[in-house]
This record gives sequence, structure tokens and C-alpha cells, in this order.
Amino acid sequence: MWQVNAHKIVLLFSGGVESTCLLYMYLRKGWLVYPVYIKAGYPWEPLELENAKSLWLYTKRKHKNLMPLRVLPAINPERVSRRKHDKHLFIPLRNMSLIALAGNYAVLKDISHVAIGSLGIYPFPDNNAEYMNNLQSLMNIRLLTPFMGMEKHEVLKRFSESVPLERTLSCIRPRRIRGKVLHCGKCEKCKERQEALKHLLL
Repeated sequence: MWQVNAHKIVLLFSGGVESTCLLYMYLRKGWLVYPVYIKAGYPWEPLELENAKSLWLYTKRKHKNLMPLRVLPAINPERVSRRKHDKHLFIPLRNMSLIALAGNYAVLKDISHVAIGSLGIYPFPDNNAEYMNNLQSLMNIRLLTPFMGMEKHEVLKRFSESVPLERTLSCIRPRRIRGKVLHCGKCEKCKERQEALKHLLL
């Protein structure tokens, strides 16, 4: 196993609520954070990536320990654009694919830690603590999932004062209006986000 460096971490980053809170958490801890965006050809990715890059640039101005955003390609065997995108959508081996690519990048950078913002709230076979622990053992990396078992609104409550939530994007049908990337407001991701934000007002 390569030498552990507790001050560096590869972090899966999409610009959504969880990954952005995760990003800021490790930046505030003083770690050198290497964010990676996995591009697999899904229909929402062009605008999602555009927003993620904008959020990265905004964050870089405030945190010098944020490293460049790396975009990694993934092989997507599905024609996902033809499928219904809601909370019941299951993308086979999604988390394993994400973590494997991030883990490979970490090895090349001589980094032993990889972080993902999974909550584990959906009953998918690759979205629970046991699955993540098994991946960690197989890949010989330290896989960190600090939000596992939390609800989205709990994550928001913990980081609402330190994270620019208004710049995050969690949508599978984002739109560009007057040059801005915006949520559609109707998809399942948008509904989850809206419901979680309501808890901040309670």
C-alpha cells in the first residue's frame, strides 16, 4: 500500500448539495482537496459540469487548498437519455464506477483517501455502508463517506452557513435561461432539494 498522506484527498464532485458540502468540509479542515467530475454521457451533464466549474472557480478564490477540477471520462453502456429519470432510476454499478475512477486517479496522485457524499437513503444495492466498506477493502484505499446515514436536510442544516448552497445544482433536467444554468423545478432531484431547504426555515 502506498504511503498514507492524511492531508490530501480525492473528492467526487458534481456541484450538487452533498458533494459541495463535502468539498467545503474538507477544505475547512485544511486538506488539499482534488475534486473530480465523472463524465459518463448522461443528458444532464453538460449544464451540470458547467455549473460545477463555475462553483469550483468561486470556491478557489476563497480556498487556496482547492486543487484543479479534473474531469474523468467513464464508459456508459446504457442509452440513459431514453429512460425515465426519477428516484426509482437505478444505474447499475454507478457508485462502484465513480469510486473506481476516483480511486485510480488517487493512486496516480499518490493519495490514499477518496471521499463521496453518498447518504445511503435509497435502497439501491450499491448505496449503503456495507457496500462502501467492501469497495474500500477491494481497492485498498481509505473511502470516506461522512454523510452516510444522514438525510439531505441534516446535511444542509450542518453546512448552510458556510456553503454557497445557492450555487449548487441538483437537477436532471437543468435549463439555461438568460445565460444562467437553472433548476427545472419539477424533477425528483429538484423536489428533494426543495424539501430539504424547507427544513432550514423550520
